Amino acid sequence: MGRGRKGTGVEAREASIRVRFTWRTQRCAETLPLRPTGPNLKYAERLVADINRRIAAGNFDYAEFFPDSPRAARKQEEQRTFGTVADLWLRSKGQSAEATRAQYRNAVALWKRVLGADTPFSKLTHQHLASTIGGRTWASAAACNGYLIALRGIFSFEYHGLRAIEDPMRSIQNMPKVKKLPDPLSIQERDQIIEDMAKHYDPRVVAYFIFQFSTGMRPEEAIALQWGDIDWHARIARVQRVRTFHGSERDGSKTHGQRDVDLVSGALQALESMKPYTFLKNGDIFEDPILGKPWHDEAQQRTAYWYPSLKRCGIRKRRAYCTRHTYATAALMAGIPPAYIAAQLGHVNAAMVHEKYARWINGADQGGAKAMLERASTNLALNWPTKQVTS
Repeated sequence: MGRGRKGTGVEAREASIRVRFTWRTQRCAETLPLRPTGPNLKYAERLVADINRRIAAGNFDYAEFFPDSPRAARKQEEQRTFGTVADLWLRSKGQSAEATRAQYRNAVALWKRVLGADTPFSKLTHQHLASTIGGRTWASAAACNGYLIALRGIFSFEYHGLRAIEDPMRSIQNMPKVKKLPDPLSIQERDQIIEDMAKHYDPRVVAYFIFQFSTGMRPEEAIALQWGDIDWHARIARVQRVRTFHGSERDGSKTHGQRDVDLVSGALQALESMKPYTFLKNGDIFEDPILGKPWHDEAQQRTAYWYPSLKRCGIRKRRAYCTRHTYATAALMAGIPPAYIAAQLGHVNAAMVHEKYARWINGADQGGAKAMLERASTNLALNWPTKQVTS
């Protein structure tokens, strides 16, 4: 044991041969499954000489000589590029909804440009990622955080299982967002918009917006609603699919669950007015009056009808999504229980309604709570000093 010519990097062991060499400033040792015979030892010497020549020339490939070595696995890992891993992650999302896949594709394309598709994955350290993300100018916090969803997915795809603790994205936080208050219309503004639309637009447009104001549905839920979803006897509509991003459709609501929405008279009238146009088509309820086909997404209603109507009415610009906020606040001001409104809107519980619409819940008492607070503060106001203190 230990036999072998000194300085050759070859060591004869009991039933094998060990070869040693220096690669990337590290001493490496690999075992050859060969008996330490004379010819085998000479072969090992030639092998070490070849390895040293390759190392000197800069073209030594560890996996070529020792494919089963842990060092070869690390070398192969270093050669994996960000683009390769990102594409594999994207392929793993093949079962996602088309709209989601499209967003992932956009995000992967962006990160390939920003981080470099050919960058070795092992080079993407926490410091590199944090400085790159933090140093980039983003359109908004929401846009940044949306792209980070995909980037975290790519890194957790690579650093999974026991390696998750090595994930350099683990401690990179989302960009803080300012929580915006709901911006509903007043009842007067709501009615003014519907009146304006009735003067200028096709009845199908008016019916769509009346339905929105009357149900609080999300736009992507309403445009995917079909006649078979309406229970005329129970006066409910079942929300069981959404349509987003250029006509992409999936089952469930935005929160992936189905729900039943009660239909009040305004919603029922809107449905009745749509019957002559789409009922016999036995498909979607609402349609684009120009094309005579179901709405592709919610962008056309917003740009072609909603914004122009706001402008004609002299009402401050708001998203068309505020039909949902207007429904919620009008219901709260009428004294309807938040739990019922939460169920209509598709929230898990009333907590979100309380959080988002607290000021309108308080306003439902017609100023009673404010008057009580005023009475409780009367003595404080009376006892306030009226004379200035002179120095």
